[in-house]
Amino acid sequence: MRYSIRQKLAAGAAGALSTGIFGLMLRHLRHDCRWHLRGPLDDLLAGDRPLILAVWHQDVLLLLHYLAITTFLEHRRPMVMLASRSFDGEITRRLMRAWGFRFVRGSTGKRGAHAALRGLRRALDGGSSVVIVADGPLPPPFVMQSGPIYLARATGVPLYLARAWARPQVLLSGSWFRMAIPVPRARCALFSSGPVDVGGAPEDARLRAEAELNRLCVEADRRLYLHPRVTGGVRLDVRRV
Repeated sequence: MRYSIRQKLAAGAAGALSTGIFGLMLRHLRHDCRWHLRGPLDDLLAGDRPLILAVWHQDVLLLLHYLAITTFLEHRRPMVMLASRSFDGEITRRLMRAWGFRFVRGSTGKRGAHAALRGLRRALDGGSSVVIVADGPLPPPFVMQSGPIYLARATGVPLYLARAWARPQVLLSGSWFRMAIPVPRARCALFSSGPVDVGGAPEDARLRAEAELNRLCVEADRRLYLHPRVTGGVRLDVRRV
């Protein structure tokens, strides 16, 4: 896709600005926040086998920070994400490229969706793991799309689910998915599960994955907000205990 000179300058400025802002958030989330890690994801990412990771739109910012931190600390293989062919997608790609993420470009149209899935399959065939926003790119939130199920069935790569949540945090009401942003010294939870059973009827597999991801949401919320005594957790520069 061609962009105007003004758009190119704006994208370049956004990429440069993100280096400082994202770096400050990385430092904050690594040193000031306490993390509660539950499920297989942290150990799986330290391995050398690819996986597909599905997450709700609302969790993307916190999850990407966790992935960036662990990639930098433990020299893990960068993960591949999907970015639209729109100008917003170009901004996202430039924002995250500096922090080790790789991107496949796609769109919501039928041809664009097929091209995106082909790109993600190539990434998995090459040994990279893939992150998919499961309820995007359009509302409603918390409804699993068919892409993660199709990709797992087509490649045989296991599908895992994750919920990234924090206390306290700010939910941006201006977005349909209400993006969650942790505040300084937050306690952060990363709950994961899988692999998801993607066999049988595709719609049944989609519903199973959707129900399990929403179950993780309830568990993380209970851990951070309803638990009578939330423990300290661990810093990400210390191995999980």
